[in-house]
Amino acid sequence: MRRKLALDERSKLWNKFKEHPLLRLFLYITLGIVLYLFMVGNITPEIVEVTEGSKAEKDIVSPITIVDEHATKIAKDRAAREVKPIYTKEDTITKNQLDKLDKAFQKIMEINNSVELSEEERIQRLDEITTYKFNEAAYEVFLTYSPEEIETLRRITKSIVQEILENGVSDRNNGIQEATQQVNDSLVLSSLDNKLRIISREMAIASIVPNFLINQEDTELARENAREKVRNIEIREGEIIVAEGETITGEAYRKIRLVGLLSESANLRPLFGLALLIGLILLFLYFYISFSDLPIRKNNTQFLMYMMIFVLNVIVMKIISVGQTLEYAGFGFLAPVAFATMLITMLIHQRLAIFSSFIFGIIAAVLLNGESTSHMDFTYGLATIFSGAAGAFFLGKATRKTKILQAGFVISIVMMMAILTVTLLKNTPVGWFELSQFLLYGFLNGLLASVLTIGLLPFFEAAFGILSSMKLIELSNPNNPLLRKLLIEAPGTYHHSIMVANLAEAATEAVGGNGLLARVGAYYHDVGKTKRPHFFIENQMNMGNPHDKIAPQLSKTIITAHAKDGADMLREYGLPKAIQDIAEQHHGTTLLKYFYLKAKEESESEIAESDFRYPGPKAQFKESAIVGIADCIEAAVRSLSKPSPERIENMVRNIIRDRLDDGQFNECDLTLKELDIIAKVICQTLHGIFHSRIEYPEDKEKAKSKEKETEKEKAPASNQAPVDKSEANQSIPKVESQ
Repeated sequence: MRRKLALDERSKLWNKFKEHPLLRLFLYITLGIVLYLFMVGNITPEIVEVTEGSKAEKDIVSPITIVDEHATKIAKDRAAREVKPIYTKEDTITKNQLDKLDKAFQKIMEINNSVELSEEERIQRLDEITTYKFNEAAYEVFLTYSPEEIETLRRITKSIVQEILENGVSDRNNGIQEATQQVNDSLVLSSLDNKLRIISREMAIASIVPNFLINQEDTELARENAREKVRNIEIREGEIIVAEGETITGEAYRKIRLVGLLSESANLRPLFGLALLIGLILLFLYFYISFSDLPIRKNNTQFLMYMMIFVLNVIVMKIISVGQTLEYAGFGFLAPVAFATMLITMLIHQRLAIFSSFIFGIIAAVLLNGESTSHMDFTYGLATIFSGAAGAFFLGKATRKTKILQAGFVISIVMMMAILTVTLLKNTPVGWFELSQFLLYGFLNGLLASVLTIGLLPFFEAAFGILSSMKLIELSNPNNPLLRKLLIEAPGTYHHSIMVANLAEAATEAVGGNGLLARVGAYYHDVGKTKRPHFFIENQMNMGNPHDKIAPQLSKTIITAHAKDGADMLREYGLPKAIQDIAEQHHGTTLLKYFYLKAKEESESEIAESDFRYPGPKAQFKESAIVGIADCIEAAVRSLSKPSPERIENMVRNIIRDRLDDGQFNECDLTLKELDIIAKVICQTLHGIFHSRIEYPEDKEKAKSKEKETEKEKAPASNQAPVDKSEANQSIPKVESQ
């Protein structure tokens, strides 16, 4: 008794938090912390303890792809230096030099024409005005030669200068020397005498200056273009920076620091990235569950179970990831992630399992990255998504363990196809032996997933009181001790329970409930009658009704006790709580109308209606309410002498209406539309049971005599109340009067 009270107290305490939002928040936070702790080791940067000049004890491989800014800058500068300067010919220089030459000759002509000046004054003036450095002999030439000859000198000198400057004179590579040689060559072919050639040469050479100059703007633009054309030099992920046994040079040490393999340069960004990834996973999981119509949306018990399956799957993947250190290629394909999606399908819902397969794929990409230098290896992630979804799709509503094994085989096939797909997409050379090894891991993956599912399913069923389809099929076995007890000690009740199960299953499935749960719950709903089977009319064969000899109050106590007695027996035999609840709730708080009216007739004082009601509780879920409806209807139908379709439908709808008016559905989620569907389905099922039969000619006389005997038996039997079903007593008179 104390143990039962303690269990009840714990049950009440849990029910208080069963749908509490703070508990749901705590579970989400806990799941996030657990995921981070399991996954952080797979993204923590590897640290190598090396110094410049030491020998590498193993290959030092870059864990990331990163741009080597230093090497890239050197390459860009080299490309810029290789760009030759861009030269541009300045025509203004040519024009200025030619104008300067013309002005010099013009001044020379003016001085020569000045008769008032003496020869010495002319020479002096020539030396002052000209920028060319001539000797005295040259000045004397200007004075002695005629103006025509001086003009010829000007024209030839200007022509030589103009030709050379227009061709361009560079300031490098001996440009002036080449121009001087061109002047000499041109004068050799000219008509000038030696004295004039000397003057022309001096004036031409003095007039020739570099006019083919570097264009700084264009040159810098070309060099910048050359820099931009140089691609960034990267240290690629997986690139060997230093091979085993090689000396670590300064350049290699710089690269090791750059990729974050030294303790002082370790990159902590992946740790924050992992936190964000887990946050996104939990966020999408929250929204998916919150906007679904599944019971897990509010039921923290189911979410706790989901969380345990989730974490257990992560643990298995972590174990496989540790096995990847054994350097067996493709060992990650052995991770049996599909066992989690199969458990979720069987214990919660298929849709949630399919959604979870995508989450498991992301987690697998992180946990199974042992063969990659990247933080995420989507080779395993994609294969995991396909295998997990295949398990959920194929398993469906499994009712046999062989279905799980079949699902495991399907997972093996899908996994092998996924492995072949991702291997071909990677376009990396894989040998036949290595590929065969991958496929073997994929085949074992499905088998291991099915074995884990079969092994873990009973644990979750027992720990959370979950009724899977397989468990319900097992409980429906007639050899179950309680069902055998019911069959032997209360055969009438057993037959009644079978009929109720047929009605309840059809009605429950019609409104989207768990039809198998309703059927099995109906099998056990009246098991409490085995304590006093003969007090219930269906078990009274060839015997009087004991209720005729006792007070209505005592009859009420005996009748109402069977619901609580049944729940206690089911609890004692370890049957799931849902079955216990159906047994305890199928009458709700309905009124034992027959005994209530009988008590009022026998008593002169006022009788309270509440004294003749079942203690409850009222039905808390669809299956329990529907079993109660089917229970009452089945008993009422058996009492009909001529169950025509019209009478059956009137009776069914009156019973449902009476229960609705009595508030028996106030605590479950049945809608008026669903009640109408239930009434239609039950009527259809009953019509199939009580269909009309052909009466053969030779049996007509026997049928008439049998009908007379039945009418005679009805008179004394009418004094016996159908006490096994109080609802029938209050509904049948109403139906029959119609």
